[in-house]
Amino acid sequence: MAEFSKTELLHIANLSALKLEDGEIDLFAQQIRAILTYVDQLQHISITAQAEDVGNINVFREDVAVRKDCTDIVAQAPETDEGYFTVPQILDAA
Repeated sequence: MAEFSKTELLHIANLSALKLEDGEIDLFAQQIRAILTYVDQLQHISITAQAEDVGNINVFREDVAVRKDCTDIVAQAPETDEGYFTVPQILDAA
């Protein structure tokens, strides 16, 4: 079990400008000890196997451009030019 005392907790609380009540000191010290114990367990884990390199594979369909007749849609626009929608210019053409 990782060692962590109330004195260390109070020192950290003071550095952090935290005001701890008497009932909170024991609780926080216990929680920090539990965290440090868990981290200690993680440090002893042996990792030997490496994950295989996974290449990027496209699992979706291939994109295929399909020409559609859009004359009905373009005919509903207020203004068109050679089969395209005409919109007001918003950028300077400098």
